[in-house]
Amino acid sequence: MEIRKADSAANDLLDGPQTEKSELAAKIQRLHIFFSLLIPDMNHEERQLLDEALIQTYNQKGITHNNESLIDSKHPDRYREMPILEDVYHILKENPDTRRLANIMNRLVHGSASTFNQQTNVNLDNKYTVLDISELTGDLLTVGMFVALDYVWDKAKEDRTVEKAIFIDETWQLIGASSNRLAAEFVLEIFKIIRGYGGSAICATQDLNDFFSLEDGKYGKGIINNSKTKIILNLEDEEAMRVQSILHLSEAETMAITHFERGNGLISTNNNNVTVEFKASDLEKELITTDRLELKKILEREKQRQTASEVV
Repeated sequence: MEIRKADSAANDLLDGPQTEKSELAAKIQRLHIFFSLLIPDMNHEERQLLDEALIQTYNQKGITHNNESLIDSKHPDRYREMPILEDVYHILKENPDTRRLANIMNRLVHGSASTFNQQTNVNLDNKYTVLDISELTGDLLTVGMFVALDYVWDKAKEDRTVEKAIFIDETWQLIGASSNRLAAEFVLEIFKIIRGYGGSAICATQDLNDFFSLEDGKYGKGIINNSKTKIILNLEDEEAMRVQSILHLSEAETMAITHFERGNGLISTNNNNVTVEFKASDLEKELITTDRLELKKILEREKQRQTASEVV
């Protein structure tokens, strides 16, 4: 629910003062994506009522479409306190027409996912910030991915002179069958325009069927078409055939993909396709390996090291 204060000084110097756009309106547009992932079967009337409820929620905190209303009068260098999901929940609960939405939200307000229902409690100005969504599952994983990506995208747009890259793993969660058009368009927009903000976007996925499942693969194909470099690792025959048609690979290249060993891949860039072998250093290999025997060796070595340090 937080409208984050962005440092637009560099962009203002490069482009001159910009026409002021309502930050509240922009935030509510992204909140509609959040709620559409949380409540996929919302009808048109409920979306309109949700929009009114969101505006009312921010108004209760003194925030309107006038950007000046965002400033905290006691601390002019920061924005005023933002609402949380519970504030929206109470407004939705009061209206019989939106009580269904409130009941679905209850899990995030009073239920097992109530960690979503609080103010940001870490300093997001830290140089290194981990947005850990590894404990989320099911529909909450998709919702959590969007919340994290929304924050990252805001940071990426702040200063065009700063080099940055956005990595989205398991991209199918946001553009596949379990997602929806609003979320998929949000992701695709990043790949279309991030170069204009001095950055790059990288996505990874293992589930190609889901990657191309929404609206006949429109968003998966859109991401690939806006990506200069594609890296293909080992694929099953069916997936390889799909990649062949999208990337216009030869029969030999397609056959090679289905027989790649671990560490082998095909790089496709600038209409050139090159087979490569990726070599990791010992440290890199230890950090990323999932091989059971290798993990046992690392565990034994660490136990020996710990025992030796205790003896000393």
